[in-house]
Amino acid sequence: MGKIVEFENFGEVFNEIVNTLEFEQLQKDFNEADNIYFIGNGGNAPVCSHASSDITRLTDKKCYSLDNVSYVTSIANDYKYENIFIKWLEDYIYPQSKSMVIGLSGSGNSKNVVSALAWANDRYNISTALISGQKSNCLDENITEVCFNRSYFHTVEILSEMTFYQLIHGTGNACPTIKSELIRKYGRQ
Repeated sequence: MGKIVEFENFGEVFNEIVNTLEFEQLQKDFNEADNIYFIGNGGNAPVCSHASSDITRLTDKKCYSLDNVSYVTSIANDYKYENIFIKWLEDYIYPQSKSMVIGLSGSGNSKNVVSALAWANDRYNISTALISGQKSNCLDENITEVCFNRSYFHTVEILSEMTFYQLIHGTGNACPTIKSELIRKYGRQ
């Protein structure tokens, strides 16, 4: 067997991150939100979609991610790729409800993610947060940033996925065990 892929001690890193003031603020804002919008590019897009599905399924929150390919290509064509998340939020956000936008960016500097967070914060004064692999050098100071400070995108994507399950847990909910789901579905393991 060849060399095993590097995951940068993600378990230890995660344990450190969930004990920061930034994560505490993220959990507080998350707990208070009724509607949560997830935005991210590349490998973070399916992380957003997965988080949106499981958080909606396991909590009382309604979550959304931009995972409609037809809509994405239409916005990118008509409004430019750098504006896809702002345009999507314009079309879908419920400003009259307690909403939150969570962005994912490996570099911390994805222009379309960072600008959409700033736009949502400025336009609607709603909670916004960035989950990043590297510290952003262009994020507004009033946006919470949970930074993993990792070198590899795959490590950041795994840590982001873990973060969403921790947020679910922080609401007093939990993901069911495989065993409990087998019993629920089939009456046996």
